[in-house]
Amino acid sequence: MNDRELARQQPKNIDEALEYMRTTLEVFHKKGDKRAIFLRLYYIMTLEVHAAVNGLGEYRGKTVFLDPEWIRTLSGRFASLYFRSLDADSSGAAPPGRAWTQAHAAALSPRSTVVQNALLGINAHVNNDLAQAIAANLDPGDLKDYPKLQLRKFDHDQVNNLLLRTLEPIQGVLAHDYAPGVAIADRLLGRLDERLSEVGLTHYRERVWWDALAYAAATLDDDKDEDIVRGKLNWESYKIALYVNDKKLLWSAERLLGLRWTRPATGWSSIELEGEGGVAGAGSRPVNPWR
Repeated sequence: MNDRELARQQPKNIDEALEYMRTTLEVFHKKGDKRAIFLRLYYIMTLEVHAAVNGLGEYRGKTVFLDPEWIRTLSGRFASLYFRSLDADSSGAAPPGRAWTQAHAAALSPRSTVVQNALLGINAHVNNDLAQAIAANLDPGDLKDYPKLQLRKFDHDQVNNLLLRTLEPIQGVLAHDYAPGVAIADRLLGRLDERLSEVGLTHYRERVWWDALAYAAATLDDDKDEDIVRGKLNWESYKIALYVNDKKLLWSAERLLGLRWTRPATGWSSIELEGEGGVAGAGSRPVNPWR
């Protein structure tokens, strides 16, 4: 599949999102495409949400979300924006944003590192895409129903808690499959999970919620208002991407530690993907659950 065909994958829910992610990861791994770095961690995070929505793994018999169907649909909308970014001209929709331009350009560079690609992808998807996905997943009546919005915000925050559980396992996956020195760099350069949280999983996801409400309200009134909010998201995420790319000393240190994209002897096409069940559930390779 080429980028245009990959971009046409527009999942309606979390189940379709995982299916399309697996397909795309297989394509990326066969080509040695560094876009696999971010997509792999996004895939693992989505697996965790999927497990909680469906009561799989250690979530069996537990209720995590007030409205699991809302999260199921939101996950599909969110993933659709990621796939659309793979080919900005394929859908006729609004451009994916300058942060995605930075992220995909880094993936083409032989000098970009694993952590750099991970951070750029998280920034673009969370800070540019997530507010738009949430806004699209809110019914017009939700904006006038304060109690309903509070319930939606609760489920949004529950996702935050799930994503934090995946950070340590993700570090292990990136080290095992893409750059064995990631664990060393995590100790020398600061914990990778803290860097991921800094970009999108704590402060930024909280801010995204309020941007989403503004975006949803703007779409009700005026296309110009919608453009203004989208422009804000585009600009802020772009500035963060520039900040990440500007850390040249950090990425040089990573390269010295051997953290560049490295091809395993068996080839990218042999990489096994995690199975459903979350970080503590069944997978192709066991990972340590969050402590």
